[in-house]
Amino acid sequence: MNRLDWFSVFKYLVYAALIANAALFFKDDWEAASHLFRDGLPFARIIEGFAPSIDTAAWVILLLLFELETCQLTDEVLKRPIGLIIRGLRALCYVVIVYAFTGYLGKALGFGLYVSADIPNACALVMQPFSLLVGLDEYRALTAMNCAGIAGDLFVNEQARTLAEAGTLTQATRLAWVDVVNSGTWLLILALLELDVRPRVKELFPGWVATASRLAKYLLYAIIVGAAVYWGLFGTFLDFWDAFLWIAAFIFIERNVFAWEREPVASRADERGFTDEG
Repeated sequence: MNRLDWFSVFKYLVYAALIANAALFFKDDWEAASHLFRDGLPFARIIEGFAPSIDTAAWVILLLLFELETCQLTDEVLKRPIGLIIRGLRALCYVVIVYAFTGYLGKALGFGLYVSADIPNACALVMQPFSLLVGLDEYRALTAMNCAGIAGDLFVNEQARTLAEAGTLTQATRLAWVDVVNSGTWLLILALLELDVRPRVKELFPGWVATASRLAKYLLYAIIVGAAVYWGLFGTFLDFWDAFLWIAAFIFIERNVFAWEREPVASRADERGFTDEG
């Protein structure tokens, strides 16, 4: 198997791992929602309960659409109705991703609802019932078995009926805001990438705009790497692993775009098929 084939295998393994991650995020969101929304999840707040899984699913679809447009389909095919379908699906993904960003923001702001608990100890809330915050999107039922081990300053969210220790609340809040920064940064990268795959639009701007766009993406990717490192140190392995996979996936897409831009327009229809020219 030659080098190009190994590259393709690795690329599609990364894509498959991202699809698997979407299922894992849904599982985590489902478990967290069972604690946060005991009385039922209102439709208007679905994005708060399932922001990571909805966001990941939309990004996976968008990633595959970019792969089709920049690597797999010829320009001739993209001029047909399939091109309009791809652009329409991509626009829908953009809407969902922006919607997911509002979910991350709402979740981060929701930690501001915690107030100092006016109770002698955690066991006073066992009969309510309450859940115990143990990490971002991680909760456990508060029981007579585990309440005695909860010490220090306590904070309570009466609306969600959740209890948190001061240190756990601080760390979960920080991780939630890292989610917001990460989501917003990816939106900016997406806007610049959309410009890259629209050469006619790029021609409307002076040459320095392309250079500025490239430098801006370097900065934005550095922020993404910083978020991944933070998750690796203070978050869950799933968040770190997912961030690593997305960085790898967009390296592939950037490589596709770079090759696509350098490819003579007349030769694309002859040279690009379902083999990786990335």
